[in-house]
Amino acid sequence: MVLQDVLIVGRGIAGNTLALTLLEQGASIKVVDSPNPRASSRIAAGIFNPFTGKRTTKTWLADDLFPFLRQFYTRIEEETGVSFFYEKPIYRPFLSLEDYNDWSAKTGENEYDYFINHEPSHKHYSPWIRNTLGGIECKQSGFVDTIAYLDASKKLLEAASCLIEKDFEYQDLQIEQDKVIWNGASYRYVVFCEGVKAMHNPYFRNFPLAPNKGEILTLSIPGYPLQEIISKGVFLLPKKTGEFQLGSTYRWAFEHDEPERAGAEELIAKFSKWFIPAFQEVKLESGIRPATRDRRPLLGFLDKNPALLIFNGLGTKGVSLAPYWANELAQFILHQKELDPEVDIRRFYVN
Repeated sequence: MVLQDVLIVGRGIAGNTLALTLLEQGASIKVVDSPNPRASSRIAAGIFNPFTGKRTTKTWLADDLFPFLRQFYTRIEEETGVSFFYEKPIYRPFLSLEDYNDWSAKTGENEYDYFINHEPSHKHYSPWIRNTLGGIECKQSGFVDTIAYLDASKKLLEAASCLIEKDFEYQDLQIEQDKVIWNGASYRYVVFCEGVKAMHNPYFRNFPLAPNKGEILTLSIPGYPLQEIISKGVFLLPKKTGEFQLGSTYRWAFEHDEPERAGAEELIAKFSKWFIPAFQEVKLESGIRPATRDRRPLLGFLDKNPALLIFNGLGTKGVSLAPYWANELAQFILHQKELDPEVDIRRFYVN
C-alpha cells in the first residue's frame, strides 16, 4: 500500500486552500468532502479588510497576510481561468467626533500608509453615504467570491484525481503508529478542516471553538452606482449580479442555523444610520462561523496523536487567514517547520 502524504477532511475555505497549497508544493493528497450548499464558506461574503474593530486598528499580522493572500488567489485565478478575487477600496464614514478624533491620532503613523488612502474623495460618497465628518478609505482590501473560488478549485482537485465526495465517518479511520488508513489508502497525516463540525470530533475532546452565527441580507438598490465596499458597523458589498450584500450579525448564543428576522432587522437598523437611498430586501441567509475564544486559528496536533492534525478556527477572516496559515501548516507537514505558538492548538491543552 503506497503511503500518501495527507488526507484532508472538509473542503471549506480552510481545507480547500490547504489542498491547493500542498499540491503546489508537491505533496500527495486526497480530500474527502460531503458538499453542503449552506456551509458557512459558501455563504460568507469573503471580504478581506486590513482593519478591524470600532477603533479601526490594523488587523493581526496584516503586513504578512495581505501580500500573501493576493499572490495566492491571483495565482489560482491564473491556473483556473476563473475570476473570483476582487480588489476594492473599503470606505469607512465617520459617524461621530470620537471616530474622527480616534483616526486623526493615527494619520501620522507610517505603518498605516500601505493600507490607507489618506486623501479619499468624500464627495464621491456623500450623495449616498452620510459622511459629514468625512471618513477613511482602505487599500489592499476587497473580497473573494467564495462560491466561485471553491467551484473553480474543485476542477483543479478533480483534474489531480484527489477529490472524494462522500461523508466522512470517524470510525472508518484506522490509526497506526506511523500512519493512518482510510478508504483502503494509507497516509502520513490526516488534517481535519471541518469548521463547526469539529466540535463532534472524537480525537479533539473539548474542542476550543467559539462558534457564532451570522446573517447576511441581499439587497436590491435601484440607481445606486458605488462599487466600493462601505463599512461602518455593517458592510455593504457590491456583487457582480448587480445586487448587494449587507452583513453581518454576530450571535454567540443561538439554537439553530436558520436565518432569523431579528437578524435582518439588526442589520437594517445599523445600515440606516449611514445609508441614504431606498432599497429592497431580496433574501436573508445565515451560517455558523468556526471562531475561537482568542480570535486565533487552530493548527497542529495533540501529543497523543501526532498524525492527526487540525486546521480550523478562521472565524470571520477566513479568506484573509487561510492562504498564509495553509502555507505554514504545509511547511510543518512537509518540512517539520515549527508552528507559531499563537496558532498551535496545544495552547489550549498544554499547561
